[in-house]
Amino acid sequence: MLEVLTQVLAWTLVVLFALVLGAQAFDAFVLVPLWSAHPPDSLDDFLQTPAAARVPRYFARLLPVLLIVSLAVLALLPLLRAAASNWLFVAAACGLIHVGLVAGFFIPTNRRLGFLPSASAATPSEKIALVHAWVRWNYVRLVLDLLGLVSAARGVV
Repeated sequence: MLEVLTQVLAWTLVVLFALVLGAQAFDAFVLVPLWSAHPPDSLDDFLQTPAAARVPRYFARLLPVLLIVSLAVLALLPLLRAAASNWLFVAAACGLIHVGLVAGFFIPTNRRLGFLPSASAATPSEKIALVHAWVRWNYVRLVLDLLGLVSAARGVV
């Protein structure tokens, strides 16, 4: 029974990281260049598009599940065989770090930029600095997601 639960959780992490990484890659290479090209004007223009509201809603559905599954994997680690537990620990840690980064940096920054349901109170110079920081931290998030996906996949086999 433990082996089945482990496989279900490991495969769930694989699917979650694949969904998150795919969306993050699309966001990073298609959407982010649109709104980060010449802030604050490019940001203000992008905020008027339907995509600006849809992207946060997509991640708002996935990230709570990633958090729960990552915590469940960490809770089961002491019971797992060593080879799988090492890979699944890395995957679960990536999931927790990703969610922590979103909660600690991206949500407050997205609020200040106007992506979340609040008008941006940031000045144009603050928007420029926030956009540059957002783009830098987004690369960290992409690496975490790739590492999480590879680790979860290794934990399955």
